[in-house]
Amino acid sequence: MGDTPRFRYIHPNHSKLKKAALTRLTEKYIAGTASGEERLELESWYNEQLAQNKLQHEAQFDEAEHSLIGEKILNNINLQINTQEQTKPRLNFYRWAVAASIVAVLGFGGYWLSERFSDKNTNKVAALIKPGGNKAFLTLANGTKINLDEAVNGTVANQEGIKITKTADGQLVYTIVETKTGKQATGYNTISTPAGGQYQVTLPDGTKVWLNALSSLKYPTAFTGKYRTVTLTGEGYFEVAKNKNKPFKLTTAKQEISVLGTHFNVSAYADEPEIKTTLVEGGVAVKNFSPLATGVLKPGQQAIFHGSDFEINKVDVEEYIAWKNGFFMFNNEGIKEAMQKLARWYDVEIEYVGNFDGIYFGGSFSKHNNLQETLKILESTDKFKFKIEGRRIKIIK
Repeated sequence: MGDTPRFRYIHPNHSKLKKAALTRLTEKYIAGTASGEERLELESWYNEQLAQNKLQHEAQFDEAEHSLIGEKILNNINLQINTQEQTKPRLNFYRWAVAASIVAVLGFGGYWLSERFSDKNTNKVAALIKPGGNKAFLTLANGTKINLDEAVNGTVANQEGIKITKTADGQLVYTIVETKTGKQATGYNTISTPAGGQYQVTLPDGTKVWLNALSSLKYPTAFTGKYRTVTLTGEGYFEVAKNKNKPFKLTTAKQEISVLGTHFNVSAYADEPEIKTTLVEGGVAVKNFSPLATGVLKPGQQAIFHGSDFEINKVDVEEYIAWKNGFFMFNNEGIKEAMQKLARWYDVEIEYVGNFDGIYFGGSFSKHNNLQETLKILESTDKFKFKIEGRRIKIIK
């Protein structure tokens, strides 16, 4: 195997976790038996890793340990595959995200999977299907279309009173600048993401928006009217800048959401039967156009429109904003619904061979994995197999 990786972990109190202690904590965390202090210790490490990405190699794991930890993780995944006749257990997704991050960073996840699976399951000779990334197109008010993936960092466009900048970390930022006339352009811009793309944009009022794959946002270059109105297709996460004098309104094809300043997620894909609005903090009023229905959400609640049905439920918001934070999180989700999300991110087509009704899936995966790595984990449940043919994925029961 060549040089053995080594990892160094620095806890907030600057004490080092030895290899055995880290392994023990990881196992207890996955099983849900860790104490409050132990969870805090591991979660502090996780949050530090997310914020700074500064882990260095210093702890050594041999083949037996790879297999042991991998087997424990597999057992937890297996518990989340259920048929309609079985009880659907609820999954603590934040715990899964932390555990998955530990597996990925320490390096034993990919090694263990590669040892456990043979060519008979996932087609290893197929070219690796890489994950998506920051890809989007910006269409200006005059019709000019800019490929943001190819644009250099810095100013990408100037409109009267507005400067549009692409940052080094792949964000689009609108900045109001002074003009001789004191006027600002009032046209509309649209940012759209392809399959396998996502992007973040900061609007002229300071509102931050994250767009998921196959999504678009249409917005004015300056909010000059009574409302700050934008239009979404697909999925987006919004951190709305507060302005009591000018409410923020988000419209989709079938609904309108009104806010003053809040954080929320909206999933409104045209090929999905449901529109889901999930509130993280603040408050929003949701109005469905046809049939007419309204509701006010509190943090931790989700509004679902499905045909003529409208309901508000309490949910684990981490599940619905995981995509923004670099994870797929599924909680007793139909396998077809889960695979649809993977298809958008990896820009592939899915073909089903067999009847998959009544199969539900739960688990957490990094969006930074290549598709083959994720499919190997799914195959480990022995509920189905995958065959890769170019960018078409056959799922066989």
